[in-house]
This record gives sequence, structure tokens and C-alpha cells, in this order.
Amino acid sequence: MSNALKDYVAAEKAGKVASPQTVRTPGRTDEVVNSEGGFVFQVTPKSRLERFLILGTDSGSYYSTAQKLTKQNIDFLKKLIASDERMVVDTLVDVSVNGRAYRNTPAIFALALVLTEGKDKAYAREAVNKVVRTGTHLFEFTGYLNDLAGWGRAKRKAVASWYEDKTADQLAYQVVKYRQREGWTHRDVFRIAHPQGVDQSVGLFVLGKDEERNLGMEQEEPIILGGFRRVRLAKSVEDVLYALGLYKTLPWETIPTQFLTDVRVWKALFDNGQLRGQALIRNITRLARLDAFKDMEFAARYADALTDEEMIAKTRLHPINFLNAAVVYDIGQTDRNGYGRTKDWTASSVIKDALDEGFHLAFKTVEPANKRTLLAVDVSGSMASPALGLDLSCAQVSGAMAMTIARTEPAYEIRGFTSPSRSYWHTDTELTDLGITAKTSLSQAMKNVQKNNFGGTDCAMPMVWALQNKVEIDTFVVITDSETWAGNVKPTQALKQYRDQMGIDARLAVLGVASTGFTIADSTDRGQMDFVGFDSNAPRVLADFSAGRL
Repeated sequence: MSNALKDYVAAEKAGKVASPQTVRTPGRTDEVVNSEGGFVFQVTPKSRLERFLILGTDSGSYYSTAQKLTKQNIDFLKKLIASDERMVVDTLVDVSVNGRAYRNTPAIFALALVLTEGKDKAYAREAVNKVVRTGTHLFEFTGYLNDLAGWGRAKRKAVASWYEDKTADQLAYQVVKYRQREGWTHRDVFRIAHPQGVDQSVGLFVLGKDEERNLGMEQEEPIILGGFRRVRLAKSVEDVLYALGLYKTLPWETIPTQFLTDVRVWKALFDNGQLRGQALIRNITRLARLDAFKDMEFAARYADALTDEEMIAKTRLHPINFLNAAVVYDIGQTDRNGYGRTKDWTASSVIKDALDEGFHLAFKTVEPANKRTLLAVDVSGSMASPALGLDLSCAQVSGAMAMTIARTEPAYEIRGFTSPSRSYWHTDTELTDLGITAKTSLSQAMKNVQKNNFGGTDCAMPMVWALQNKVEIDTFVVITDSETWAGNVKPTQALKQYRDQMGIDARLAVLGVASTGFTIADSTDRGQMDFVGFDSNAPRVLADFSAGRL
């Protein structure tokens, strides 16, 4: 062993190791270079798969375009399918079925890729109806299968099963509600997959041959098909309201556009139970423009629906659905030309409060760890990148995540870490109080994070700050894209120094917010763990890790 290496080992034992983040740690062969030149660790294959499924690649990252990041993840997926096909299927089913992701699209794509690249077609086919649940999902799935390769027997059978495994009423609802998406219609898909045993009246409806039903068919058609025909012939709002009174299951998508400007129609749809899940969230601004929430009784009932835990779980509403709606409802929609936001409605405080509460309710039930927790949100320049294809930055969504975690722990502090200097080789560091607590509103938390977005990335700062200020911490939670490079000590080294000098066996939880293969968590240390940020399961699993239950 060289003298330099001996000195390093001795320093490590003494808790005095400090390697710049842009230099590989002596003796560590498992460190990899991130997109900004910092040395970090590689996540496990399953963790990277979960990052793709939960975070997607629509927005890319600060250092990688969406196209580049997508290619990297597809290449990774192909290799993983070749090596552990069933794990890929099981993981995508878990993420999709349990509503862990804001969008189902990555899981749908991954399943299509398994059917294209994999060998165990039967196993993948069993997952189709678990993941591809709606007509929109089906059109996405069909589009991916069509683009990835030719139509073999396994693919046709997988798509056909979506139709064949539904009852007549279930299928009728789907073909009426989702008539056309992603450039596909059910008629297009029928002609590719040739499903067998489908209810004849539904099949004729899909193929546009309704008139043939009158030629001696004895089978009674699902009632919603008659309701669809009736409402499409409506000449007035009164006709629509009459149809909605007769046919309670008609979704809002069946209503002719010209009648969707009447608030009475929307109230009838709500009373019929047709505004649930995504429809309940997405139509808030539309209803606000119609002054629907000036009716205090209706606003109260709508707020109750937004905070219905059973509905949230059943419809798989993700916390980000509520977060995005809360920001848009409070400060407006993004201008089409990209020049700020526009707002032409008055926001109801009752609905704003309900969106805040729904955000926290959408996370899985958490048993508190009851540990002293420092929540460090990366608000560096790289975290200004859009999150999940939304008009929200990774830093903003991370701030909201931190606030939710704080609601479960009695002893916590939320800070943003970065370096105030914009010089590439700066050494000055600080940990900024973001002014966010467990009781801060979502819109205010977003504003606080946004105004503190600055500088380079030093993910060691939480441990360095706590040690310098002699703050007793049991669990450090760092929410970051792991594009760290600015500090003079590695995060894992800073954690070791903190443990040794404070006498606390502190843990480090890292919530990754980009679909890369990087993490600052050292998997060889049982007191460090990598999580997928923006996962609705994250607060629960994190609390179990913090409490030592994992």
C-alpha cells in the first residue's frame, strides 16, 4: 500500500476524509461520473427502473435533453428485459396498480417493450389488463406496439384481451367515454386485434354499424349506448339535462361541446358521480370560469369529493395531480406563448384548502418514525428543470414533497442547500431556511422554493451544516437530482464525519428526482438508502427506513 493510500485510510478511520466531489475517492471503484462531472454512485437496476416508471423522461434533466434521456432509459430497459424480464413486469405492474406514478405512460411503454423484446409473452400478457385500464391507456399501448415492431400473434392477442375480458356494460362505457385518442379509434384497434366474443351491439357501435342492430338482433344492448345516441341529438341544455337524468352513467366526454358552457350540466354530471378522479381535478378551472363555486353548497360538496380518501385511492389519484391543480387554480394557467400565466377566474378558498388536503391524503398512510429529521431540498440551478412534463420545476415539487414528509414527523426542519456563489470553483456554502413548514399552503411553498432557486450543487451541505452548528439529526433527507459537484467533501464522507463527531448513528435518505442512474447514497452503507422522488409511496417507506423498520 502506498504512503498516500495509507494516509487516506488513517484519515478515513479518524473521520477526517474530505475528497472534492469532482475527484474519485481513493480506493472506491464503484463511483461513477454524473452529467456534471461529479463522482457519485450508480443506482441498482430496479431503482433505475422505478425512476423511469415514476419520473419518466418527458422533461429530460438540466444536463440531458428529453431525447437523450429517453434513449438512455430505453437502452437500459432492453438490457434489463434480457436479464430479468419478470422483475421488469412485476415492477411496472406494482407502480401502475398502486398509483405510485403521476403518469401511467412509462409503465405502458415498458410493457409494450417487454412484449416486443421479451421471451415470456404469456407472463407479460397477463399484466396487460392490470396496467392498460382505460381506453386512453389502450390507444397509447397500441401506438407503442405499432411503433416498436410488426404485429405478431402475441401482440394482437394482448390487445384483443383488453376487449374480451370486459363485460358488455364495462366495454360500452369505455368505447363511449374514450372514442378517440392518440390518433387511434376503437375501430382502428378492432381491425388490428380482431377481438373475439365481444358483445355484438358494442362491436357494431365501434364499427359504426349501429343500423344493423335493428335487423333481427335479440340481444339487448348496454343502456349507455342508447344514452349516448340521445345526448348527441340534444338541441338544447334542457335536452341534455333530461338525458343526464335518464342515463346516470353518461361521462362528460359524451356531452356535445356547445352545452359544456352551462354550469347546470356540470352540476348534473357531478351529482351523477361522473366527476371523479382525473375528471374531478382537471375540470376545476373550467368550473371556476363558470362561477360554479360561488354556489357555496356546491363548493362544499366539491371540496368533500376532493378529500374523499376512498375515491383518491380507488381512482389512483397521485399527489402531483393535486399539486399541479393547486398551483394552476391559485396563480393561473401557463400562457400559450410562454409569457407567464393567465387567470380569468376567482379562486375559492374552500377549493384551495381541499386541493392542499387532497395532496397530502394522496400519499400512502405513513407511520411516523419519530426521528429528528432534516429535510434538505436541492434548489440549485439544475433543479430548475421542469418536473414530469409539467410547468413546475423539480425544486418546486421537491419542496412540496418535503412539506408532506414534515407533516408525519414531530421534529423536523426544512432547508434548501446550495452555494451562493456562481463561480464554478466556489467553496462557500450555506443552508437556507426556505420558510416552509408542515402547515404551509402548496401555492406558498411553490413560491418560496422558486425564489430561492440558485447556484451550484453541494449535496454534502446538510451534514456539513449540522456538524458545524452542532444540530442533532437522526435522519438526513436529501431531495436532489444527484448532479452534485461543488463541494470539497463527498456526501457519504460528510455523513461519516457527522456520525463520528456527533456520536449519532445518523441515516441518509436520498430522493432522486431525475430518470438517471445516479445517486449520492452509498449502497454499501446500511444507513443510506436511495428512493424515487415523487413516488406516492416514498414518505411511507422513508419513515420505515428512518425508524429502522427496514
